[in-house]
Amino acid sequence: MSSVNGFVIPEFYPVREAFEQLLMSDQEKGASLAIVHRGELVVDIWGGTADEDEQQGWQQDTIANAFSCTKGIATVCVLKAVEQGLFSLNDLITDHWPEFRQEGKAHLRISDILSHKTGVSAIDHMVQPEHLYDWNVMCAAVAEQAPWWAYGTHGYAPLTFGWMIGEVFQRATGRSIGQFLQQEIAGPLNLDCFIGTPESEFHRCAKIGRGRPVKGDPMVDNLFKEIMTNPTGVCSKAFANPTSAQRGTNSKAWREMELPSANGHTNGRALATLYGALANGGAHQGVQILKPETLNLCWSETVRGYDPVLRTDTRFSTGFMMSQESRLAKFGGTRSFGHPGAGGSIGFADPDKALGFGFIHNLMGPYILVDPRAEALIEAAYDCLS
Repeated sequence: MSSVNGFVIPEFYPVREAFEQLLMSDQEKGASLAIVHRGELVVDIWGGTADEDEQQGWQQDTIANAFSCTKGIATVCVLKAVEQGLFSLNDLITDHWPEFRQEGKAHLRISDILSHKTGVSAIDHMVQPEHLYDWNVMCAAVAEQAPWWAYGTHGYAPLTFGWMIGEVFQRATGRSIGQFLQQEIAGPLNLDCFIGTPESEFHRCAKIGRGRPVKGDPMVDNLFKEIMTNPTGVCSKAFANPTSAQRGTNSKAWREMELPSANGHTNGRALATLYGALANGGAHQGVQILKPETLNLCWSETVRGYDPVLRTDTRFSTGFMMSQESRLAKFGGTRSFGHPGAGGSIGFADPDKALGFGFIHNLMGPYILVDPRAEALIEAAYDCLS
């Protein structure tokens, strides 16, 4: 099932060709890809298979776990709530969550969560696998956790980002991020996008599989060596504590729970529509997602440099990862912002090109920032722009 469905305007036909080549290779099972340019949906394609037995074709409404692409979606919710006056990014975390002050964390602000500056990138004691699905237990563990390093260092928080920003958000607004997403963003924009997927939508969730290990990429080799040889270190704990975070991706419990760092389910069209609006004044079809003055936070760098969790250089704005010039870290221009997800999915906005890009798939790769499969599609898109 390698045929490509959907539409592409003629100027972007090379993107369709690159997508078709990907589906015909052994590097992919199923995927959706969409691009919004200057407010217009110019690419909306999908193809391949959505199930483990390769019998069910990927459909227009298929959704899949976007992993850390979820962080960008959650950040849009946070910024929207700030616009509504529900809290401020400068608020102390403890203004809303007093228990978080443990282990010398009373000085941290909500903005520090979004810029990965809390130092709480992982939980150091082993968490029981079943506790992954218990929000209160995980938030208590995060509140009790001491920072892994002194304030001033930024270190990516693959999982704990979700409990930190989610608990603050819920206490400040009275709604979870997943509820806010549906009521304030996904609903008004008619986006296929969930943080906490209802069981009624499970029939269109693609099954996530894992591709072959890749050796020879320095970033991949460096991180995986650290994870395997130092099981008590921050890298291992950040990605695999609790261990169920690595194993439960296709389970009912994983899909249904809300984890604003990792378990959003969506497709390429929804990501491209969301980021296309953010790249083009913050509105889509008359619906204002974020005000122009808020958008400045999205593309304004807050931290950059060596990241002790990802063991490579990273660059963040308020809640979004930003493009870098190095290979497998670049997505668009210097002001491009968005988020890649574990395994290779990615969504981003390029405000200088008024472009929104969304790629969601179901065969995970091992790359750290931008997967080579996504990189090839991004390059094809930018070749069309030039």
